[in-house]
Amino acid sequence: MRTFALTGVFALTEPDHGSDIARGLATSVRRVGNEWVINGAKRWIGGADTADVLAVFARDEANGQVKAFLVPREAAGVRLTKIYGKTALRMMQNADIVLDGVRVDESARLGSINSFRDVAELLRRMRSDVAWIACGVQAGAYEAALRYTGRRVQFGRPVAGFQLVQEKLARMLANLTASLGIAVRLTQLQDRGIYRDEDSALAKMATSLHMRETVALAHEVVGGNGITLETDVARFHADAEAVYSYEGTHEINALVVGRSVTGLSAFTR
Repeated sequence: MRTFALTGVFALTEPDHGSDIARGLATSVRRVGNEWVINGAKRWIGGADTADVLAVFARDEANGQVKAFLVPREAAGVRLTKIYGKTALRMMQNADIVLDGVRVDESARLGSINSFRDVAELLRRMRSDVAWIACGVQAGAYEAALRYTGRRVQFGRPVAGFQLVQEKLARMLANLTASLGIAVRLTQLQDRGIYRDEDSALAKMATSLHMRETVALAHEVVGGNGITLETDVARFHADAEAVYSYEGTHEINALVVGRSVTGLSAFTR
């Protein structure tokens, strides 16, 4: 994988289960001799149509625990359908996946994944990546807005010279700077081997909130031209909504943080 000789994708989310995937994961697997038989469906799996293998998470019918398997993309019983009509993250090709009696050998099972607790360890690390993505979206929106307002002339001078525009640009920069501070600190902790759910959840939640306001402010200062692709702002504005919702919605991440600071779980059971 380090040399890209093998490529894979993370196939966890399902058509009917996103935020409740921990308890609601419906894709099932059962052992038959030295093989495993997988049945179910996955959705929003980015890059699935070009990956060598699909890392499929399924619930073991024998004990109810979640396990993971490397399923060849072209294995018998695997059907991929590209998701069309996306308004955001268009550079990534997402797919629906149907697994109908897919058989894989025991050697294809990822031995360190034996419960959803193990899956949560993976998600804990992935949320930190999304915090950095949220920073990148903000940086792009800020730079696009700054560039546009510097060249857009109204009333005889660039709109970047107007007080209200400068106030919005300053807020955008403040949001971006705060988000970078959070993301850098999280990375420093992880470099020291400290991985905590609440840290990743807080970073994703906060940077995504900053991002949402930043792209909205960018759209405000660009004005009507902000709905065109030429200014780049529309693209960042659309992508921000997607980033805001994946790898844990704002509400889910807030509950993870709240559970940590209060010692009380507010998750429904």
